[in-house]
Amino acid sequence: MNGVESRAAARARRRSGRPSFDVAETVGNVAFMDALLVVGAASSWTISQSPWFLLVAAVGIAAATAIALIALVRRWRGWLTAAVTGGVYLVVGVPLTAPTMITDPATVLGAIAGVVTAPVTGWKNLLTLELPVGTYQAVLAPILLLILVLGVLAHSLALRARRIWPLAAPVALLLTVFGIAFGSSAVSGSVRVGGWELAGAGEAAVGLAALLVTLAWYVWRAVHARRAALRAARRMSATRATSRANRTLGTRIALSAGMLVVALLAGLVIAPWAVAGSTRDVLRTAIDPELQVRQTLSPLADYRTSFADERYDEVLFTVTTEGAPADRVRLAALPFYDGRVVRATDPTAGTGAGATAFTRVPATLGGTSGQDVAARIEIGGYRGIWVPTVGDLVSIDFDGASRAALSDGFFYNADAATGVELSRPGLEAGVAYRQAGRIDDTDRVPGTLTPPAGGPAVDPAHVPESLLAWIEAQDAPTGGAGLSELIDRLRARGLLSHALTLEDTQLPAWTQDLGEYSFEPSRAGHSTDRIGALFAALLERQNDVGGSDDALLVAAAGDDEQFAVAAALIADQLGFPARVVLGARLTSADEDLPTCDDGVCRGGDLAAWIEVQDAGGSWTAIDTTPQHSVALSPDVQQRRDPQNPTEVEPEQAEIVLPPEADPADSAPQDEETPDTPADLAWLWTALRVAGILLLIVVVLLVPAATVLTAKVLRRRARRGSRDPVDRVVGGWDEYVDAAVDHGRLPPAAATRAETAQALGGAAGSEAGRVAALADRAVFAPAPPTDAEGERFWELVDAERARLDEGLGWAARWKARLSLRSFLRRIGEIAGRTGKGSP
Repeated sequence: MNGVESRAAARARRRSGRPSFDVAETVGNVAFMDALLVVGAASSWTISQSPWFLLVAAVGIAAATAIALIALVRRWRGWLTAAVTGGVYLVVGVPLTAPTMITDPATVLGAIAGVVTAPVTGWKNLLTLELPVGTYQAVLAPILLLILVLGVLAHSLALRARRIWPLAAPVALLLTVFGIAFGSSAVSGSVRVGGWELAGAGEAAVGLAALLVTLAWYVWRAVHARRAALRAARRMSATRATSRANRTLGTRIALSAGMLVVALLAGLVIAPWAVAGSTRDVLRTAIDPELQVRQTLSPLADYRTSFADERYDEVLFTVTTEGAPADRVRLAALPFYDGRVVRATDPTAGTGAGATAFTRVPATLGGTSGQDVAARIEIGGYRGIWVPTVGDLVSIDFDGASRAALSDGFFYNADAATGVELSRPGLEAGVAYRQAGRIDDTDRVPGTLTPPAGGPAVDPAHVPESLLAWIEAQDAPTGGAGLSELIDRLRARGLLSHALTLEDTQLPAWTQDLGEYSFEPSRAGHSTDRIGALFAALLERQNDVGGSDDALLVAAAGDDEQFAVAAALIADQLGFPARVVLGARLTSADEDLPTCDDGVCRGGDLAAWIEVQDAGGSWTAIDTTPQHSVALSPDVQQRRDPQNPTEVEPEQAEIVLPPEADPADSAPQDEETPDTPADLAWLWTALRVAGILLLIVVVLLVPAATVLTAKVLRRRARRGSRDPVDRVVGGWDEYVDAAVDHGRLPPAAATRAETAQALGGAAGSEAGRVAALADRAVFAPAPPTDAEGERFWELVDAERARLDEGLGWAARWKARLSLRSFLRRIGEIAGRTGKGSP
């Protein structure tokens, strides 16, 4: 019996120990925390931009709320709540965050591993993938985990914490911070009202919603706690209830809302102007994927190895296309020249730069326009990290047992339309993949292109002097017409040559395919010295021979390696952004250029050309391969203009002495200088800097002004109360708050007399009299008169002034700006309501 009685007693104690719920408080806290989580999920929308993400967010928020409520009812300890949260994450994580992997038996284990390792490696996947990630592999696992963890923690703090419940909102706001930090560096959308434009309307809406929900929760919590305390006080005491509390609370709410509106309007007006032209830096702009692109030799440097006999007829890869007609397959775009080689990455900038950033491709890429093309590419003898692609990549899907590793190792640069494969062993014989792309269907003729505003981009130290002299000697027009004419002359006056020497008497295979061809040796490489020697030879022949007959001006031997770089430098000098592209031609209108027969690309089909960008931002491909039908002609008779001798007879001339110098004429003459418009760029810079400084000053002064305004309005509301009792009680509260702001702590659970004795220790203090008058006003049968209320406030003002006696100006301002009085009252309310709240 004793055992039965003890178990019953234990059950009774457990039942009695369960919290008594305030339904309104519980529902309100849950609603506000869920609203903050929804705002945080909205900030992460740019990461996925998939309808599936909405399901993940909804399930995560619902699960977090349910776990927190069950933990509240069952009074779970922290470790048990954490264990249940982790278990729910593992159970729902695989089907929710890796829906595309669980349908394939070969990737199910990878999905489970991705969900399990998401807390450690998930952030890296998010930062190295091109946005939006969609539902690629298990990239949504970190977001689900964060929603669950932050949701359970925020709800638990709001529902169960007695002292630190204000931390619930900052915890929930961490989800919004995650969406901003891991999101895109580009702002979304803009709102224009007249001449005023707000950039990043989406981000502004999320930030505003987070701020409003947080403020609303704090105000609602304070109002609810205060009302609960007043109800408890009325039940426990027979003191007179006053109406001052509601009026003061309304004033505080109105004050807070007004300051919030002013701050938002100031931010919306000043911030877009002050940060105009600035970039938005997020984590993905600072993370540099561990790629081997920088360490890999420029693919153009290996160009000639493909024309060796053992590789010339080797099948590198096979391309089969459907849809839009594709004339080229590209391996690498090389926009940067450092005087030695052309590169895919800028040696002076990190790979975080837009033009050099290689990122993982999650599912599909957007932003490109044109005709759709589908290609299937099978790798043969090709080796390297550069992935053959057709058009601008939209999606890529690898085949075979190693498709998961190949997908993980594929990185793409959308600006250069270049992909790399960094997995091991990477591209090898038998690898195949399907690729969707888009091809620009606009027919642009190089002669009609217009260069963008701006000058050359290549460092002048890397541009040969002979190239500049050759361009000047051509007397060609500017713009696209000049570019087309100069490249045509460069190709016509060059001679194709893939080797420096012939190793044996047998002609190499590449010369046999050229028909009647006279071999000329040429050095490899495309350094500044090599390109300078090419143009020096062209310029020397033109100066010796003269005229414009290209057949008589053939003077430089080389192949696509040299001539593509030379053409890119010419385009750069004319103001066109240019890049060298290595790949192969599938079709060509020029019969002299090699193409892949039936999509079979061999070593001898590799080619290099250039792409130039016009003022509209579009890229146009221009072939640069030199001709091979006209050989170099060293024995060309020098042709000169006919010389007609003319006798010159000296004329009779008289020597005229110059006039004597006049010192008065030695002063420099005023030259008329044309009027030039004043450069006001400095003014905009100065105004912008001044605006930013003003914004910083305003931000720094707003908190101080807010505290001072809140105290003035609080004192005015207390002193101006219509109820005489409220006026006296408000005066007592004003005195206590002033003492607290001066660093004096009132004793806990003390009467007014005891509080006055503790706070009014200075000589001549009449704090005791203030306390006595306040007690009489509250407990006396008749309320005080208006005159008594005024005299009471005069005593309060005198006591407040006495608190400042002996203090320096710094200590006085410290007391005026102190928040101790506000925090003390919030703590008292939280402490009183916490005893009876769950």
